Amino acid sequence: MCKSAIRVGIPELKIVKTITLQMTLYEASLTNPLSVCQSSAYSWRGAQSGASRRLRHMQGPRNRAQRSRGDVVDVAIRHYELGEPIEDLAVDRGVDQSTIRRWLSRARREGIIRTLVVPPLSDEDRTTLRHEVRYRFELEDVVIVPGRVDVMDTADESSKKEALVIAIAQAAARYLENYLTNRDVLLVPWGRMANYIARQIKAPSPLPELMVVPMEGVIGIEYDPFEASILASSIASKFGGRSLLLPAPAVIDSDIRDVIESLPLVKRVSQQYADATVAIVPIAPPDPKNSTVVRTGLMAVDTVEDLIKRGAVGEIASHWWFDSRGGVVTQGEVHAVGLGLDGLTDMVTRRAKAIAVVGASRERIEPLRVALEHKLVNVLITDHVTAEILASGD
Repeated sequence: MCKSAIRVGIPELKIVKTITLQMTLYEASLTNPLSVCQSSAYSWRGAQSGASRRLRHMQGPRNRAQRSRGDVVDVAIRHYELGEPIEDLAVDRGVDQSTIRRWLSRARREGIIRTLVVPPLSDEDRTTLRHEVRYRFELEDVVIVPGRVDVMDTADESSKKEALVIAIAQAAARYLENYLTNRDVLLVPWGRMANYIARQIKAPSPLPELMVVPMEGVIGIEYDPFEASILASSIASKFGGRSLLLPAPAVIDSDIRDVIESLPLVKRVSQQYADATVAIVPIAPPDPKNSTVVRTGLMAVDTVEDLIKRGAVGEIASHWWFDSRGGVVTQGEVHAVGLGLDGLTDMVTRRAKAIAVVGASRERIEPLRVALEHKLVNVLITDHVTAEILASGD
């Protein structure tokens, strides 16, 4: 990868590529191509050692036509993320170099690798922008990745936006790896961003006393990789820590709220909220058509429309709605089980880290701004385009 990046010949640009099957992103900086070779060394080298490597060698050479998609992903990660030369991969795989090149071409053709070119962001510009946003909103910390203006208005399912969202998730994963200790209680929400963050984490060392807790209840009765409890378990396992499950629906009728929240198993989880030290906080605008709770049937379209009429400008973790002053907009006949906005503001008051991981979307800027101004969060991880808009006050 390092060599091929240099051959591109556009020294003013940075190329961001995403290995989609592994949900692993790497950045190939033309000014620092070696950075690519370090991005996933911890997890990948472990996976390539010991019995798994010996088993592959015992299998012997196979017909090229029978090579699985997994083999293509394997080679793509080792070449593009870890920087292994094509000639070394060919020797290791027992094939010629042209075969490795064909596999890499197939990876691009099948969308396993996606490329996004972003403008350069110097360390000086990044630092200046971080300070501007941090002091404007009185935040504990700000992390910024390079973004792109045209991506802000593209559809969520576009490959360009996906690559940038994963870049933001990767930055959040690195932040957690560097910050979390054995004394922490981490709260995890439901959703795509939390899922991406969980997949990106490569714990540098075990944290057996780390506690990871879902900040909201269960969305459905079938396995869902976006479920908060499942993501809490996944993150805890990567750090060698512990996790809890919240055995309650995410949304319930208000008239049974006291019954559900007084259940011993539910209380055991909710009691952790008072001691929480870190929380991942997704923020989005209210959307009666595409909101998670609407798509999963937990809330009706007219309920969300009513929330908007009553002043809702944003929602956190798909369940907690706030107005332009950061105040709670109640959901009337339904109640969301979990941390809630009161719990979130309590974390900020205690100077625990409530981390907003938001970016690559113009429609999310206004609810994000409200959350920052009214102290619903105190750490921001985003792209530089979003940061510039926030800093300008536009």
